[in-house]
Amino acid sequence: MVGQLVVLKWRLLVNGVRRDLQRAVGLPLLTLVLAVSSWLLAAGYRRAALPLTAAEQADLSLWVMTVAFIVWATLPVLLFPLDETLDPSRFALLPIGRARLMIGLTAAGLVTPPILLPLGLLGVGLGLFLRPGSAVLAVVATLLLLAMLIVGGQAFTTLVSLVVRSRRGRDATILLVAGLGTGLFLLQRAISSRVGELGLGGAVSAHSLSGWRWLIPPAAAQHALVAAGEGRYLTALADLGAAAIGLLALVVAWYRLVRRAVTTPESATGGSSVRLRPFAAKAGWGSILTLARKELRSYLRDPRQRLVWTGAVVFLGVVAASVVVGRSGIQFLQSRPILTLGGPALVLFVGLPIALNQFGWERRSASFLFALPLPPRRLLMGKNLATALALAAEAAVLTLVLAAATGGWRYLPWAPGLAVAAIGCQLAVGNLVSIVTPLRLPELGTDLFSQATEQGCLAIVSQLFSFFTIGILMLPVGVAFALVELGAWPGWAAAAGAVGWGAAVYGAGLAIAARLLQRRLPEVLAAVQTV
Repeated sequence: MVGQLVVLKWRLLVNGVRRDLQRAVGLPLLTLVLAVSSWLLAAGYRRAALPLTAAEQADLSLWVMTVAFIVWATLPVLLFPLDETLDPSRFALLPIGRARLMIGLTAAGLVTPPILLPLGLLGVGLGLFLRPGSAVLAVVATLLLLAMLIVGGQAFTTLVSLVVRSRRGRDATILLVAGLGTGLFLLQRAISSRVGELGLGGAVSAHSLSGWRWLIPPAAAQHALVAAGEGRYLTALADLGAAAIGLLALVVAWYRLVRRAVTTPESATGGSSVRLRPFAAKAGWGSILTLARKELRSYLRDPRQRLVWTGAVVFLGVVAASVVVGRSGIQFLQSRPILTLGGPALVLFVGLPIALNQFGWERRSASFLFALPLPPRRLLMGKNLATALALAAEAAVLTLVLAAATGGWRYLPWAPGLAVAAIGCQLAVGNLVSIVTPLRLPELGTDLFSQATEQGCLAIVSQLFSFFTIGILMLPVGVAFALVELGAWPGWAAAAGAVGWGAAVYGAGLAIAARLLQRRLPEVLAAVQTV
């Protein structure tokens, strides 16, 4: 059964490439990008380790593998992975033993392009510490590390997916995402600060993890590799034992989470005894507003979409905070009040996953959506209205925060015009991309964050191309506001022109997208509908 699960994962990859042109292009490109990234990551690790002493190299390797474990396990909560893992809920009724199921799912986790990233780091570790006579212990330690990465990542993802099955848990995910983003940012800042003060070798020696390795399974496994290379075989065996116990604890925890996930139904809100007239049935609600209301409710109820809206904001906040802290903090902000206008610009990042894949989020309900007696133009306008409202709300909050931080309150009257232009350009491009390259999203199972492997690169290419196109469309608006800053014309004229430009670009994109959707509706439905 273990081999069958591995073959099943392999067949999912191969069959997707054979039957879909997008997947046939996306998977090789994704593999190439990940291979280059793995090589660059491994080269950077080796380049940083070589000038250090042997003791400093050992301490550095413990930190590298510990941080790699944390990032590999938690990053899917902030940025969705590029892999669609085997959903354990599909095997709930099969006569598979606990041990075989866990071993099979772990082995199947190796059949994925992103595994190239940790393999590069593990290869560098072997190259640094492998010595004659320690090959067996070194290989065992490396395999334990690899198994910990796979099991730890899937266990954490299953845990979060189980939490968001309840309405209260979905609310808690907002705090979880914010906590993860803040924690990773603080860890990065702390490491950068100590390295800047003591140097890399001094920092890892002053904060060595070797004394704590018994409590940190990845550090124990990596220390076993180091000890084996130094000829301390008894210490290496003890470390391997501690690492094996840690891995076993992860496997047991993962299995219990999977068992709970496949046997616990998703909680639903109890019905009300008072029957009210549907809000959308009241006077004044047309098809566009009704569809927009449905989309807004999906943003609040769909865990993946809620994580898109909250996770993107947290991620942008972490990135912005990293830049600001690195450049003397609040003084940098106060010296550039024009950064207040960065609020509307940031919505270009926040709304991309939604705007560029408007029909993929429908999943199975896509057939019902396209069966509605609505022309494509009104269908797109309903979805666009919901996205525009959400983006406008986030742009307003970000703009007010930046205005308070920079003191650029005089730029607030310009912000609405810039926001209209940015949202209009994003929706115009997003409508076309959603129709030309629709992306399928899997149904919610025990893995909330899974994504189609074969479409991972396609999603990256689509977002990069779209963002580049939106940037070109926003150039006239940027030039107009730059001329206002130089005193060439009043700000109200630039704001009014930005509104007109955004409306014109959106109108042209909507007209083209509506005609294109009329022709490609069957293809879009086939691409996004799950089975």
